[in-house]
Amino acid sequence: KQWYQRRVRDYLVNAHQSQKPEKVVEFFERFGKEMLNVGGESRETWKEWFCFPYIKNPEQNKVFRPYFQRIWCETVHTSLHNFISTVLDAVPLPALLQWKDTSFDEVEEKQQLQREVTVLKMKLQDTSSVSEDHNNLNKTLVTRSDLDIAEDFYIISAGRSPETGRSPLSDRALPRYKNGSFTCLNHRDYTEHTAPLVFARFSCEGMFCATSDMNGVLKVWGFSPEMKTLHSFVFKCGIFSLHWATKIDKLLYVGTGDSKIKILNISNRKITHELSHPTENLRVISLASNAAGTHLVSSATDKEQRTAEFLVWDCKTRECLHVLDISPQPSPVTSTHFNHNGNLLVCGALDGMIRVYSDYQCIMGWQASATAIHSVKFSVDENSVFVYCKDGTLAQWRLYPMSQCMCSVSVTDAPPQNVAQFGRDIALDAEGKFLLVGRGFQAVVYSLEQGLTEDSVLPSQGSRVACVDWHVPYSTRLCLTATTSGIARIVGLI
Repeated sequence: KQWYQRRVRDYLVNAHQSQKPEKVVEFFERFGKEMLNVGGESRETWKEWFCFPYIKNPEQNKVFRPYFQRIWCETVHTSLHNFISTVLDAVPLPALLQWKDTSFDEVEEKQQLQREVTVLKMKLQDTSSVSEDHNNLNKTLVTRSDLDIAEDFYIISAGRSPETGRSPLSDRALPRYKNGSFTCLNHRDYTEHTAPLVFARFSCEGMFCATSDMNGVLKVWGFSPEMKTLHSFVFKCGIFSLHWATKIDKLLYVGTGDSKIKILNISNRKITHELSHPTENLRVISLASNAAGTHLVSSATDKEQRTAEFLVWDCKTRECLHVLDISPQPSPVTSTHFNHNGNLLVCGALDGMIRVYSDYQCIMGWQASATAIHSVKFSVDENSVFVYCKDGTLAQWRLYPMSQCMCSVSVTDAPPQNVAQFGRDIALDAEGKFLLVGRGFQAVVYSLEQGLTEDSVLPSQGSRVACVDWHVPYSTRLCLTATTSGIARIVGLI
């Protein structure tokens, strides 16, 4: 049923892009009653589409904008191609197509071709370089999958050559391959930074990316339909945290090294407001906002990490509402995460403790590690939290009963750098089935269906992964990885 809905929506989008509004109107006249008679969640989803023919620019509408993105169209075409291929493989060939002409002329022609192939192979063996190219070509031909039609479609639409698959923004080729539960569709590299990256974030709706490096350079860029730098900012005090406002793609919170939180408006390219911690010369190392976008939590510490401030801000009035208690001993909070309604807040600190707040009052806490906490995340059911520690331990802790470790794995080659200089080390997908983790020179996807099980490994970028994030539009997962070489990469998984 979901596949059928995607095909119908793809038809409507193509009709609009082909400037055939009469086809859109005709569709709803013929099948409108059928769509409304569908029960459950599907009916509510289709209600929004009845205004589609009467919106002047549906590609700019919040509801319909994702369906005009190339990654969504590519996913639909790939699914259709896989479906047709599966059906054709299962259906036996008709007797007429199984007939083979074994005439003398055909046999003679086949033998002649075999002799020519033999001669060419002997010539290739005489030159080592040519032989190496020949072997590489054979390997490439062997690894090509049934999805190559969709890949060629993607390459051509991106303005690249089907032979090389290269674009002006990236000359790194990534062959498509099956890896664990996923197939890597494509990748795109953003190479505008000249220093090691520290943070990389998808915006809430996944339309933009924000990346910052060790030189205090912040870049906001888009990746659909093409990679393009939209805005660039430089912060002399450095960037120590980065967070997109929830529900609004145009606001970006930046924590700097002068005790300030800069609020950037991407639409007008200006710093609209600043929030200041009471103590001067602190580094704002963690930012998080609740789902409603009304409250912002910030954590700051000094260079020696001896001071700890943990504040709650009102995003509308931009006033400090609460000073959160960090007990028993004040320790800089390195990572924070709200639950779905903002009633609970989990945080990890340098002292290795996990603390949970309800209405900004600490209700529980336990020692999760002897080392600093890199990142914490609520699970989708919010009955547990995922914790990634500096010593490379990745664990899932149950909240009820408190402080019960459900499972843990040792992530080898864990990042040894200072926590205050790192971005998000783990990212949970929207369905809560997979967890993306930076591990040395690679990004690893862990399956959560049976504990923490390594499922897939993204291709290495040749340098250490500093932070990860991902966005899940429909059935395609977009993984964002940023490395110490200054390259941010988006990988499409299906």
